[in-house]
Amino acid sequence: MPDAALILPGFFGKLPAVGDFVTRRLPASFVGRWDRWISRHLVHRFSQGPMENAPVLRFLAGGETFGPMTGVILASADRAGRRFPLTIAAAPPLAAIEIASVASDWFDRLEATGTSARDDRRDGDALANALAALPFPATKACDRPLGDMVFWTSERKITAIDAAMPDAALGQFFPEDESHVR
Repeated sequence: MPDAALILPGFFGKLPAVGDFVTRRLPASFVGRWDRWISRHLVHRFSQGPMENAPVLRFLAGGETFGPMTGVILASADRAGRRFPLTIAAAPPLAAIEIASVASDWFDRLEATGTSARDDRRDGDALANALAALPFPATKACDRPLGDMVFWTSERKITAIDAAMPDAALGQFFPEDESHVR
């Protein structure tokens, strides 16, 4: 099992200081699948209204989807204003639901670091340096790893997300978006 002190968060998405996509410290196998999923299910939601009004989603993905992977997703854009969410994430040794509560302070710091990078127009190197001080916290082993995926926010409870059909569940986080209503 990897040493938690060595599990540093990486990121993928767009930053206002950069002209296009940025990525650091995330495996290409995750980024490729995550990019396709976010493009299909989240880009349009994060593109509505001012970026600072969009929710910052916290997520935990199990081995049956994109994981184990956990982190935050926030609204962002590149230098030209093209919107695409910024994901800041780390690969824990195991995707256990307890991570949501045990690592609450870590999620708060990821959210603050990502928001600051976006709002203060920091580049990818500056964000990578800031995240190097936020290793994934050591957590106790769990007997029940998560298979699929869950999302939550600092103010909303954990919601199970079916990666294949997530629209209804995601709609809870974006009440102004009616794309999940049929």
